[in-house]
Amino acid sequence: MSNKIFSSIFTAILSAFFFSLAATTAPYFYGVGGGVFLLLSVRYVSTFIFASILNKSPKKIKSKATHIRLILISIFQAIFIASYMYSISLIPLSLAVVVIYTFPIITFFVNSILKSRSIDFLSAAALLVSLFGIWILVQGDSSNWNLWGVFWGLIASLAQVTVNILSRHKSVESGWGLIQYIMVLPSVVFVLIYFIVTLEPIASVSSEMLLWSILSAMGMTGGIYFFFRSISIIGPVRTSNVMYLEPIFTIILGVILLQDMLGMNQWLGMFIIFTATISLERWGKKYN
Repeated sequence: MSNKIFSSIFTAILSAFFFSLAATTAPYFYGVGGGVFLLLSVRYVSTFIFASILNKSPKKIKSKATHIRLILISIFQAIFIASYMYSISLIPLSLAVVVIYTFPIITFFVNSILKSRSIDFLSAAALLVSLFGIWILVQGDSSNWNLWGVFWGLIASLAQVTVNILSRHKSVESGWGLIQYIMVLPSVVFVLIYFIVTLEPIASVSSEMLLWSILSAMGMTGGIYFFFRSISIIGPVRTSNVMYLEPIFTIILGVILLQDMLGMNQWLGMFIIFTATISLERWGKKYN
């Protein structure tokens, strides 16, 4: 990969890495007895706190249209997380991942339609090949699934597509101020759900739960920051393409931190994803 290509997608690579870090630390959290809504609450509240501390930019007056756009980004991000969590409770994780990772392909076609651009078949083919690589990587299992699980996985994918498209606008300025703003609504929602569904919301939290959930939140914070930064630099299509590297980073971190063993399917899946991603960046159209 040339230095020019690497430098242009570097922020997207960092986003994929940090998101994978957030995912890899989750098993430690669940291993000490933590629940999903506690994890989500700590992630979002911690990200809001991190962003508030790091946000040094002067406060700007936002127009009504900008407020609406940012609120929609917050809502659809919350829909993405909630739908993703519900989907994996109904269908195998491997199938859910494949369904949800249709979002780069959908982003590509939606962005082409909105921008009135011709379809670059090399780009479309590379995205489809990357999706196939994920199927192999996670050793897809199509047993024990139902249509509702697939439905909510598609809802999650469409929600992420909406976030991608809405974020590519001159009024959406990447930075800690943006992260701080869009974290408010999901933080409130997940904290309320946690306190509603948990009998002893304070007493049931251990120091180990807080430790691992905060580490996971740090990964989420970096992932979200570099994700929006990448969209502002290379656009939603190319950012979504590079995000296919997230499962690869998750697998690698699993080997390092969890002592997971790699099978032939995982090596083959990583090779397919990496090859397709690099091919798109080197020879595909540079959609912004």
